[in-house]
Amino acid sequence: MAYATQSDLVPLRITQKELVQLTDDTASGKANTAVVTAALEEASGKIDSYCRNRYATPLQASDSVKGLCLDIATWLLFSRRRNIKMAETAQTRYDEAMNFLKDISTGKAQLDQPSGAVPQSALGGPVVAATGSVPEDKDARFRDEQLKGFF
Repeated sequence: MAYATQSDLVPLRITQKELVQLTDDTASGKANTAVVTAALEEASGKIDSYCRNRYATPLQASDSVKGLCLDIATWLLFSRRRNIKMAETAQTRYDEAMNFLKDISTGKAQLDQPSGAVPQSALGGPVVAATGSVPEDKDARFRDEQLKGFF
């Protein structure tokens, strides 16, 4: 799920003419929506990768999350065209967005997300449901016979 759309990109970060220049690979004179969507998805994935240890992803819609997505997607679109000089503003916004995301991942910055959100973590360990001694019931134990038919 992308945090911004093509209709956000054009008035907020680049012009329609620039969008066509950056995405039209077939000289059709029109913006390639598939390329735009791919850039927005990639930008959203990058945001999630920096935020998933502190916030539940996908993040909730907000102006700051949309802005980060647009800044990264704009940079991605410009980087597709090596013959077009990247706007200095696009590079600066991208650098600022990436620095902000790095600060989020290290806990130096926060997003405008609910504080009650449960962060996701790939570092989780096993969860023990009960403590104490082993149950006396023989049927409650895991046995090799119970694996029959699984593989």
